[in-house]
Amino acid sequence: MHVVSEDHAINQDRRARVKYVGFTALVGVLLLLNFTGWFDTLFGIDTALFLTLIAGYKTFYRAISDLLDRKISADLAIVIAAFAATLVGEYLAAAEAMFIMLVGEGLEAWAAGRTEAAIHRFVDQLPRHATVLRDGREVRAHVEDLIPDDIILVRAGERIAADGVVLAGDSSVDESPITGESVPRDKGPGDEVFSGTLNGHGLLRIRVTMAAEQSTLARLIKLVEEARNHRAPVVRQADRYAQFFLPAILLIAGLTWYFSPENGVIRAVAVLIVACPCALILATPAAMVAGIGGLARRGILVRGGATLQTGASIDTVVFDKTGTITTGEFRVVKTIPGPGHTEDDALRLGAAAEAGSDHPLARVIVASARDKGLHFEGADEARVVAGRGAECLYQGRRVRAGNEAFLRDHGVEVEQGMLDEADRAGATAVLVAADGELVGALLLRDTLRPGVHEAVHALEDLGVQSIVLLTGDRRKAADAMAREAGIEHVEAELLPEQKLDRIKQLQLQGRKVAMIGDGVNDAPALAAADVGVAIAGSGADIAAEAADVVDLNATVEKLPKLFEVSRETVSVVWQNIILFAGLVNAISVYFASIGSLGPAMGALVHQISSILVMLNSVRLLRVERPKGRRSRWERLWAWTGLGRMWRRFVHGLGHLDPAAGFAWLWERRRQMVRPGLALLGLWWLSTATFVLGPAETGVVERFGRKVLPYREPGLNWKLPWPVDTLQRIESKRIRTVEIGFRTVPSGEYNEPPAYEWNVQHRGGRIQPEESESLMLSGDQNMIELTAVVHYRLVKPDEYLFEQLDPETTIRVAAESALHTVVNQMPLDAMLTVDRRGLEERATKELSARMERYHTGAEVLSVRVQDVHPSVEVVDAFREVAGAQEEKNRLINEAEGYRNEQTALARGQAEAQLLTALGYKAGRVSRAEGDAARFTQFEAEYRKAPESTATRLYLETMEQVLPGRSKIILDKGRGRRQLWQLEDSVTLAPAGARMQQPPPAFPAEPREE
Repeated sequence: MHVVSEDHAINQDRRARVKYVGFTALVGVLLLLNFTGWFDTLFGIDTALFLTLIAGYKTFYRAISDLLDRKISADLAIVIAAFAATLVGEYLAAAEAMFIMLVGEGLEAWAAGRTEAAIHRFVDQLPRHATVLRDGREVRAHVEDLIPDDIILVRAGERIAADGVVLAGDSSVDESPITGESVPRDKGPGDEVFSGTLNGHGLLRIRVTMAAEQSTLARLIKLVEEARNHRAPVVRQADRYAQFFLPAILLIAGLTWYFSPENGVIRAVAVLIVACPCALILATPAAMVAGIGGLARRGILVRGGATLQTGASIDTVVFDKTGTITTGEFRVVKTIPGPGHTEDDALRLGAAAEAGSDHPLARVIVASARDKGLHFEGADEARVVAGRGAECLYQGRRVRAGNEAFLRDHGVEVEQGMLDEADRAGATAVLVAADGELVGALLLRDTLRPGVHEAVHALEDLGVQSIVLLTGDRRKAADAMAREAGIEHVEAELLPEQKLDRIKQLQLQGRKVAMIGDGVNDAPALAAADVGVAIAGSGADIAAEAADVVDLNATVEKLPKLFEVSRETVSVVWQNIILFAGLVNAISVYFASIGSLGPAMGALVHQISSILVMLNSVRLLRVERPKGRRSRWERLWAWTGLGRMWRRFVHGLGHLDPAAGFAWLWERRRQMVRPGLALLGLWWLSTATFVLGPAETGVVERFGRKVLPYREPGLNWKLPWPVDTLQRIESKRIRTVEIGFRTVPSGEYNEPPAYEWNVQHRGGRIQPEESESLMLSGDQNMIELTAVVHYRLVKPDEYLFEQLDPETTIRVAAESALHTVVNQMPLDAMLTVDRRGLEERATKELSARMERYHTGAEVLSVRVQDVHPSVEVVDAFREVAGAQEEKNRLINEAEGYRNEQTALARGQAEAQLLTALGYKAGRVSRAEGDAARFTQFEAEYRKAPESTATRLYLETMEQVLPGRSKIILDKGRGRRQLWQLEDSVTLAPAGARMQQPPPAFPAEPREE
């Protein structure tokens, strides 16, 4: 048996993935550079055209191959859309479609995982060499060279290299990888052994009965390969529906081209681009990738999206026992003491006897005794009897532990009740005796994995109809474990081939079967099941290779999530197909067919639908909330029952097969002719009636000629199609025509902070049209004028039949009328006082033109939005405005200075006047006072002339010589003498004693 190198397969797969990712990333970067204009041409040719050819070469090849094989696939739809886009020059749209194909294929490849390596890399369980006895000598030989009747030696701990029969030696052999038997089998002379099984503690001499390529392990590998190769292929959703999708889209595109009055080719191409099945191609792989990623977060690895698709419809789950619902680790579940003995006695003596044995059950007994703190060391004469038991001399007593036959051979009477109780518990009984007396029985059993019971109930809650346990173990052990796990249906003592047969029988009954196992013995059943789940940690790599799912948690508690997420994933797939690939595309096709979406915008819309598919699928990556925590919307969704309805709807859609439905219709085409004709007739008659809305007017054409009168709102009739056709006109709706500017639809502009007339606006909601707005005023000034014309239809027939493009006619007529009126008015009048007059005259002029042109429209008003000088003369207007401002500034300054000086002069004059008046009043008052005083003196003098004269003299002297010491001598009314003293001489006050004055030199007396 030859082994294929695993590393080589892994490296090849890794290199292929790196190349694909790198190629896709390069195409994406180049596409972005083309979109931004940084690298849009090469050799004068649009780089998007090169990208279309390079990125889509596989798609082109597959489409041509399918076409030659007379098959319609999604690739053909993509190629047709890309080809049509290329013909009309929309190279970027074509390249985008091919890039989406690359991304979709990459997601599918990631979801499917790497290409499976050869199954033979897992035959490491089979030894490469064997020890062969030839001519009495031990020879190392390759396993491939073994032939029947060769004698091989297998020592303790080695794997058996080939199927054979034991000639000599006793041992226990672990056959769980092959048979699923949890307890190692005791083997002795004459017993059959299998390749790949593990020898326990004894030396075995085996006669080979089969060559290596015919051994049990080799046959299991062959069964795995055959089961995997005979699986039904999963058809890609996009290809399944392409055979109906593509003809419908081609028909719609053809009708769009035929019935479009203008730009029919562009509209048809837009339809093909919008309907490009990119979202349909991504619908399944995007959801599958997200579902696989979500399960990987839970520790569940899924090989591909096909597994999730199949897992959503699973109704039967089959479990293996050993290593799947059990841990494969034994424990002492019960100790039954004999008469006059305790449980501790039985366990202590059993541990003493088994202490020297390497048997797995012996190790469990010894460990259990140690856990309880029992003392059993000190045994002598220990001996192991392979396949039967062990004995020793302990505290002077001969102690034996083993199976029933071992004790009976030594004269120990065994109680049948102990054996019956072991059978009821599904356990293996190890009997213990001392000096020929039965001490008790130790019952050992495999351990149920944690969470198995919860997993079984969770599967039942998911609606799984049947849960079955298939095992190679004994019936009673299997029944006991199934009861503990809550599994009702049990089949035991099965070989791997029999497990495979049971799986196939269930599938023949119409069941969707999931097999959950862990060992090599489960590999054929895992490979044949609709979904095979391998439990990690068992060491049997071949089981993991045969399975579709690997549970890394080494527990089955989370496995119900596999089927729950599978159903959610399929639900999301149908959401992607129905809502985004279906509904969004249908709406987009409609708008593309009526000309609202061009090819470039159509490419953007179908990109948006693809993004919506991805975003909807990403929801599957979330990990479930903790128990008891649900959002308000989840509770509302559950309360309404819509979730159940949606799941039923999706479940029904999942069982639909469009190909089968089409075949069914084709077989019954003759029976459906009459009903089809009847329905067609009813539809034809229904075209004779129609309903017009409140604001609508109907114009009927009979073979292209209008039929009067107009049809009014309400129920109306006409001759059936194609004799009469109906044109609906919203005649009562007020329509507008913009002159000198255009209003961009919302969301397609960057709004500026403000609209100023002296700035050229290249962005924003209002886009100028200079060819319409530039006009010449009556005073020969170049101006820019924008206006809006409001009109409504009064004669729909003239609007439809007299004009090729009525709106253009109205716009041109309005522009001409505004030119006429503006040429007759000066700029100042339009800017200031006569703007309303401009609007009235323009309305009158335009109405006259509409009447002459027979447009069928009534002009309601012409509203001037803005009028200002042309942007080209902005600098001159700014200079004039600056000069005017300077003039006004100087005038204001002069007036301010004048006002300031006038007020100041007036204030000064008033102040001088008041000062003069005050001076006048003071002088007059002073003169009057002097006159009055003189008069008084004169009167006093007349009364006493001498006294008055003396007083006057003294007052005059005091005034003339103020502050000076003076002596005035009056000698008998003669001439008076005035003595003026030095400043240092002071006069004593009256009454003071006079002192001798120092000699002085009086001043010369003055005579008055």
